[in-house]
Amino acid sequence: MVSLSQRMRKLQHKLIAIRLGPGALVLPKDVKRIHMRFGEKINGGHMGPRKFWRHELIRLKYHNPAVPMTVDRIREEAQTPESEAIMSVHFASADARQTSSSATSSPASTDSTTTATTPSDADPTERVETINMKNKTNSEILQQLTQLTKAYPIEPTEGDKEELRLLEEQRVRSERDSKMYAEHRARMKREREIFEQGRNDLAAQTA
Repeated sequence: MVSLSQRMRKLQHKLIAIRLGPGALVLPKDVKRIHMRFGEKINGGHMGPRKFWRHELIRLKYHNPAVPMTVDRIREEAQTPESEAIMSVHFASADARQTSSSATSSPASTDSTTTATTPSDADPTERVETINMKNKTNSEILQQLTQLTKAYPIEPTEGDKEELRLLEEQRVRSERDSKMYAEHRARMKREREIFEQGRNDLAAQTA
């Protein structure tokens, strides 16, 4: 049975993994939305986009809650070797930037899966830049997105570094304790087997 302390450590690991790491970026105010379109199947150059969606996009959303981030996955039966894997980055126009508030003060928008490449409420005057994600790794996709948007990374604070250090110490200690416990159980099992064998041998001799 997993102890409460182990469950808490796992939760701490998950929380800090969302806050820090690849994709922990702050987007500029002129980035209005990000839309991804790629296949459900990973073959045909769609593995990188899928990994980016599962890992980097989560951190990106965490640090930019007001920026809508939508995903359109091409269904398996409709996916072909020619199916695209595109990320669309929507930027506010110059006029929109002058008349609207910053992205961080806008109401938060949740992620969604949609069948439309361009969301229906997109500003028709906005500028849209695309990244071809096909046959690219999630790291390469992130690098292109960072260069395109000029986003800046979130650096771990001293408190984050200390938390990471403590969690790593706990992980090493837990692995060491688990190994020692497994060795103890294996030793006890061998001793019981030797005892049973000796008892059986003695019983056979006296029979």
